[in-house]
Amino acid sequence: KVASQLIRGESVTAEWYDSVSIYFSDICGFTAMSAESTPMEVVDLLNDLYTTFDSIIENFDVYKVETIGDAYMVVSGLPDRNGILHAREIARMSLSLLKATLTFRIRHRPKDRLKIRIGIHTGSVCAGVVGLKMPRYCLFGDTVNTASRMESNGFPLKIHVSPQCKDVLDTFGTFELELRGNVEMKGKGSVKTYWLHGEKTLSDSPGVSLNIL
Repeated sequence: KVASQLIRGESVTAEWYDSVSIYFSDICGFTAMSAESTPMEVVDLLNDLYTTFDSIIENFDVYKVETIGDAYMVVSGLPDRNGILHAREIARMSLSLLKATLTFRIRHRPKDRLKIRIGIHTGSVCAGVVGLKMPRYCLFGDTVNTASRMESNGFPLKIHVSPQCKDVLDTFGTFELELRGNVEMKGKGSVKTYWLHGEKTLSDSPGVSLNIL
């Protein structure tokens, strides 16, 4: 929708969204790996990974905001609002992306296992297009910062969930979440956070969940 408006030369009005969910991920050890690889090998790695990720997120009601180096940012709940479904979509997408990394192979380092760190958070944002020459659809607000903090304070191969996102996921009654505990975050103080392990399906027996790890 946003891309179509930009292509047609139409302006995209900045808009406030009361509730969206944001996903951030990055590659653990990417800086060290880059130092030991050629620039072309790094480009091939990121291209392979993002091609895989892009094909997966098409199955969900989400919008890819941007990729910066090894960082991947996705949002649900905008530009089209979807009630509280954004948390479910981001959670399901996170599980799918993490599962994909378990079988992902690095072309120039086939014996190494790729490890990503994921953080998700729910809150309000302002979204709008910034720039004229190379316009970009950007998100603004503390929710973006908190989602980024959730990622940076997480662990490899784990999905780190904020209490705000957890509260919404609990309404669906299908997600398997584990209390991590209180985490000190820059600019946030002590925050009680959670790990997302999987989602129960209708075919599961009571108390049994589909864990990806």
